[in-house]
Amino acid sequence: MAKKLSRRQKAGLGIAVLGILMALAAGRGVHRVQFWHLDPNPALVWSAPFGSRPQDVGIAKGLDGQRYGPLAFAHAEHRFWIADSYQHRIVETGKTWRTVAVPDAVIEDLVYASRGLYFVDNQQLAVYRLLGGRVSKIIQLTVPPGQTEAIWHLAADGRNLLLEGVRLGRGQSEMWVAKYNAQGRLLGVINMARSQWDSPLQVDAAYPISAVVRSFEAGPHGWLYVEAASGDRYQREVLVYSRKDRLLRKMPVLSPEPIVHSEFLGINRLGWIYMGINLNVPGHSLVVMVTPSGRTTTLKVRTVPVKSVVYGTVGSTGSLYLLQSTNAEYRIVRWNLRPGTRWVWRGPHW
Repeated sequence: MAKKLSRRQKAGLGIAVLGILMALAAGRGVHRVQFWHLDPNPALVWSAPFGSRPQDVGIAKGLDGQRYGPLAFAHAEHRFWIADSYQHRIVETGKTWRTVAVPDAVIEDLVYASRGLYFVDNQQLAVYRLLGGRVSKIIQLTVPPGQTEAIWHLAADGRNLLLEGVRLGRGQSEMWVAKYNAQGRLLGVINMARSQWDSPLQVDAAYPISAVVRSFEAGPHGWLYVEAASGDRYQREVLVYSRKDRLLRKMPVLSPEPIVHSEFLGINRLGWIYMGINLNVPGHSLVVMVTPSGRTTTLKVRTVPVKSVVYGTVGSTGSLYLLQSTNAEYRIVRWNLRPGTRWVWRGPHW
């Protein structure tokens, strides 16, 4: 005949069974999840003093009274290209420091693509290619009489160049985005917005990009990420277009600080958006990163006292390269994107 369990033994058995059940549930409910984050300790990767010596980079005062250093930089294949705009040259750094003279040019934007460096000179209203140490003009814009034009932005999607410009005169303004191949042949206009004086810009529905474009960057899969023009104090919106110019999604970028000025820095291979906010506003400078799922991360950065046109770029591995210049020195700093893991409960809740 079986021996009856005492009350204490029954309680102990119940606790043991409950413990086993909880352990089984925990084993099924707790998962290790990988996530990505920027390294909190940035590294200085390139610097040069402001000045006029051969190893310096130029600085000048603009028409707005602000100080400007090199206006743009690009990074690819473990090298940097610096647009030393006011000394009319390109500085290329890898294992050695090399300069390429571009007389009479003031380089305002540049991008590396198709094994060449492409740069904009608004003095000549042209785009040039630096390949094998040789500079050649590949795009020359022409302006009708009575109008003026400027190239605002240059980007590349791996195969083609994307050019943004503005044209003024004859009582109206036009903003346009056009696509060229790597040899400089026009493939088509993908965005056009027009306005009469003192009236808002209106998008021409005949073109596939359906917003007034402030800036844009190419992302993974050849997708185009377009920052729409906005006066919202706390938000920017990025429109994502496929390689065939079809709108895929809209991604809001929210800032904890009132936005005085935004800089679209780039996209990483995971589809994260990197947006610089108030990079010249003391005490309010930060970078906002938004994942495709909408998760937002902010990074406080030091204010840059010397202005530029291009303030940062995103490397192929997701690292952020950002200007962190001082009054005396031009400086590029890198934050690496690193993987991490954490335990997440996905089981039942008691």
